[in-house]
Amino acid sequence: MSNKLSFRDVFVRGAVIFNPVLVQLAGLCPVVAASTSLKSAAMLSAVAFAELIAVCVIASAFLKKVPRWVRMPLYLIIGLVLICPVLWYIETKTLINLSLSMKIYIPLIAINSVVAVHCEQFAVKNSVKLAFYDAAAVGIGASAVFVAVGVLRELLGSATIGGMPVNIPVTFKGMLMPFGCLVILGFAAALLKSFVSKKYPEYIENGVLVAKKEEPSEPVITQESVEAEEQTDETSSEPINEDVQGGIKIGTQEEIDEFLKSLGIDTQETGDEQ
Repeated sequence: MSNKLSFRDVFVRGAVIFNPVLVQLAGLCPVVAASTSLKSAAMLSAVAFAELIAVCVIASAFLKKVPRWVRMPLYLIIGLVLICPVLWYIETKTLINLSLSMKIYIPLIAINSVVAVHCEQFAVKNSVKLAFYDAAAVGIGASAVFVAVGVLRELLGSATIGGMPVNIPVTFKGMLMPFGCLVILGFAAALLKSFVSKKYPEYIENGVLVAKKEEPSEPVITQESVEAEEQTDETSSEPINEDVQGGIKIGTQEEIDEFLKSLGIDTQETGDEQ
């Protein structure tokens, strides 16, 4: 991939067209189980965003020459090394009281497939700058889904936003359950696919979202190439030299006479006798 890509190009692919949650279906467990409120969704988003950037940048800067079978577990180990101390600090040094689901699923974010996939498919194949762009784009895309789902579930399930009560006529307690989150994600994925099919139709093939095929670049016509082509045409139009036959094998006179005799032609006859 070209290092001349802008952040906008990388952002559109990573955050919108191939959204890690709605399209790649990665990191669903934390979203379904823990994003029941704006507060928990915001914390999950912050952790996922910071960890993606840190691991992808480290992978691009230091792990390109490491064998693949070693890199894959390293992504997960680096993520855990970065997140577990933060989780311990929050629990012991601050007044923030994390719920049980947050204690379970914050470490799970460190070992989800989004990190491994983007480190292996993008970060180790590109510069640190592009790896940062990609990680930021994917983190923004995932965070947007986390926060939107958390707000909707808290609003519809508890009639609150960020712990503050909101007057709505009806609440649906089922939105706080896993199936409520899956319903929201299903509608969101359908809306995103509809948007991509209209805005970026080149990524849709037979109704399925696929990576855009890169078109082969047209050959650049230069003066040197034109002169070389003309010389080739002139060479091909020249008569074949009798001494140098360009790979064409010509038999001796005796072989030619024998071939003509096999056809019933007497090479010794003269014109008068015929």
